[in-house]
Amino acid sequence: MAIFTATDYSLTIGGTDFSAVLVSAELTIEAEDVETTAMGDTYRTRVGGLKQASVTLELHQDFASSATDDTVFTALGTSVAIVLKPTSAAVGAGNPTYSFNALVTQTQPFNSSVGDLATMSITWPVDGAVTKATS
Repeated sequence: MAIFTATDYSLTIGGTDFSAVLVSAELTIEAEDVETTAMGDTYRTRVGGLKQASVTLELHQDFASSATDDTVFTALGTSVAIVLKPTSAAVGAGNPTYSFNALVTQTQPFNSSVGDLATMSITWPVDGAVTKATS
């Protein structure tokens, strides 16, 4: 896969496919910046420390049974498996899958003004490692 537009992301939360209601996805992975500078150094030195990640999703709201609100509300306070891919095509070198567990720390049942499309914007911390697979 070369440069592309984000029109076909694939998202599952707890094994349920949310691709059809996904508006935007952001997975942020970072490593702590740990300073190792010692006396006599003339420049600061650093090493990478512990890693952490978070996922931010915007979803179309749906209050039906087993839909957006029901799934997120039921998972509140628990860790859920999330899988993100750039497209719905098979996993490969150009279409990697990112798998991780996220702690559902918030829900947002209502996030709209009059006349707006009903959406849910959520940000959850990743609980453990993020795994990237290409096969």
